[in-house]
Amino acid sequence: MIKFKTAILVAITIAAVACKGSKKSQKKDPQVQALLSSKPFVYELKAVVKDTASYGKDACKLSDVRISGDTLFVKAEYGGGCKDHVFTARHNGQYMKSMPPQLNLMIDHNGNGDSCRELIHETLAFDLKSCRNGKTGSLVLLINGDRSNKVTYAY
Repeated sequence: MIKFKTAILVAITIAAVACKGSKKSQKKDPQVQALLSSKPFVYELKAVVKDTASYGKDACKLSDVRISGDTLFVKAEYGGGCKDHVFTARHNGQYMKSMPPQLNLMIDHNGNGDSCRELIHETLAFDLKSCRNGKTGSLVLLINGDRSNKVTYAY
């Protein structure tokens, strides 16, 4: 009977330690948590593609560009409301020779011919892993080629 109680006590202790460890791993970046809790928020993590083709030239205003980990968050403001809008981030793979290197990151907006006039605000999320230049380092991303709208990506 004592061996059975000891086994149960050991199992409970192991379970408690495992649960405590998983809570630590669930801690998130406060900036990301704030972005996730803000409404409206479209959380569809899209990959940044290495391509020179344009995926849309519809107007939109991009602001509040920030990076957390390998994810780029950008607030987008545009007119619409009747059709789905598609945002694509792309780069051409040509890094500028500077310290740290710089890369133009283009964010294209395709409104699919939406002529509605509602002002939409959403936060876009893009995976930056395809932008890396080597295994570790940092990179300055120029959003839509605008030197005043840049952010540093450390990986």
